[in-house]
Amino acid sequence: MKNITERVRALREWMKQREIAAFIIPSSDPHNSEYTAEHWKCREWISGFDGSAGLAVVTLNAAALWTDSRYFLQAEQQLNNTPFVLMREGLPETPTPQEWLEKEVGTGFVACNEEVFTKSAYDSFNNEACSYRFAESCDPFAELWKDRPAIPSTPVYRQPERFTGESVAEKIEKIWSKLENMSDFTGETTCADYFLVSDLSEIAWVLNLRASDVEYNPVFISYLLIGRNKSILFTDLSRVSEEIKSYLYAQHTEVAAYDGLIDFIGRLTDESATIGITPQTPQWICSTLADKLHIPHVYLHNPLPLLRSIKNEAEKEGFRQAMLQDGVALVRFHRWLDEKIENGTIADETEHSLAQRLKDFRAQNHDFIDSSFATIAGYGANGAIVHYEATAEHAARLQSHGLLLLDSGAQYLCGTTDITRTIPLGRLTEEEKKVYTLVLKGHIALSRARFPKGTTGLQLDTAARMAMWHEGYDFGHGTGHGVGSHLCVHEGPQQIRKDLREATRIAFETGMTITNEPGIYVAGKFGVRIENVLLVGASETTDFGTFHRFETLTLCPIDIAPIHREMLEESERIWLNDYHKRVRERLLPLLNDETDRNWLIAATKEI
Repeated sequence: MKNITERVRALREWMKQREIAAFIIPSSDPHNSEYTAEHWKCREWISGFDGSAGLAVVTLNAAALWTDSRYFLQAEQQLNNTPFVLMREGLPETPTPQEWLEKEVGTGFVACNEEVFTKSAYDSFNNEACSYRFAESCDPFAELWKDRPAIPSTPVYRQPERFTGESVAEKIEKIWSKLENMSDFTGETTCADYFLVSDLSEIAWVLNLRASDVEYNPVFISYLLIGRNKSILFTDLSRVSEEIKSYLYAQHTEVAAYDGLIDFIGRLTDESATIGITPQTPQWICSTLADKLHIPHVYLHNPLPLLRSIKNEAEKEGFRQAMLQDGVALVRFHRWLDEKIENGTIADETEHSLAQRLKDFRAQNHDFIDSSFATIAGYGANGAIVHYEATAEHAARLQSHGLLLLDSGAQYLCGTTDITRTIPLGRLTEEEKKVYTLVLKGHIALSRARFPKGTTGLQLDTAARMAMWHEGYDFGHGTGHGVGSHLCVHEGPQQIRKDLREATRIAFETGMTITNEPGIYVAGKFGVRIENVLLVGASETTDFGTFHRFETLTLCPIDIAPIHREMLEESERIWLNDYHKRVRERLLPLLNDETDRNWLIAATKEI
């Protein structure tokens, strides 16, 4: 990778001139986004690795990139012939970035751009336990990245209240009810006058506004300062129409320039106001408040993620409507694909052309806005790369055998979808059938789960893995994540996964969404994943307490051809038949084409 080598060389020259021994490049932006606008994809620019999660560190003599198990195979390929060494997070032999820095630079100066580090992430690198020293915040990419894209500014639009279910004023009232008398991180009861929100999806949710600054994510670059009597949105003023300004003004919210946040906060000294921030607030804001403005501030637990995660009735209904539209598009796509398989023209298609065809079918729906992420269409061995993305230039041509893993989703005005199906393109091996059935068994087990109030994602995770564990299989990624309501396809705070972390300690509550996506990936051969979106349904009370069940929102047949039927228990067979019956009953009335209807009937037949 000639360009990557030249870029690393240029960064090292820049570092030498400033006596910097190491520079840290995270994946994030000034809003701690998982998916960022092109302007902030500095880690991708310097390393060539384009996965959504990763951290690069460049010293004068070495370069390393850390990423999680979803991206091991992808990173291995993309970092080949570059100066970067892959560090596989989570493996016992892999040093942390901090440990690696200690060894590589000793007491040298380490630098980063504080704008793209949260307070908590920055503190994990810059603390008394570290022998290295931190230099002042700097951004070498402002100089080195000559054709760096501008910060985006797309028009904002209103998310209709028939889909949000709540006004801005109602949401802000909820937020303050949580913030009142909240304990800070020292355990002291405290009270703030303003609460700063920097997360883009949280801002979009509070204000019932959307835009398209970040591909696939209907958000806009901004900060929001929520006050007791008024709030201030800081964003590019050119994106905000007079209609939106009037709408916000009626919600006691003013609009100011994106770069006006610090000036505004500085003027609050006259009010003796206290600003509430969180450990996820950007480090540059925290250091400015403490060291330059000397503004009273307090670190609080952010109430927004949990409030947003519990969908109200309008949002739930929006999800159901989105799944109906998505289900129709998926039936048409799968019918078209089956025809290609049956008439022997499947070799005319590639992974990339397939993804585009699926988007075309979705675009026929009236509420369709965009995909909710880049479609993962992995044929054969590419299916074992968890977050594989084919391009027009680099895509495998399909053949009449093996498995195709297809993970896709859509943004509809009424809701967001995320679905994975693994599709047989012809003859399969016994191993492929066995693995497919094990994944299906895990998927069914989690779908059928009934669990007491207070159950967490860590506790539920085993349900999806038990069948494959018995056969010596496992997978490295999480089993489930929340999904936004016409917002980001990955939404917290709840997750289902096997490792202990803050997200897996969140108890499931009625109204939460969660994906159900177990998988098995056989490197160099194939991958299998089956994914639906679930909704935590209304609770039921027994003599032993309150219990929850899941409602499966996704409406699309699960391919029955690869199933080893003797591996299914009777209860699993009944679940699959019941699910297919519901898919058939919901989607048939929406299909006018007889070919589509016949395909759906055949795809949902009982086994």
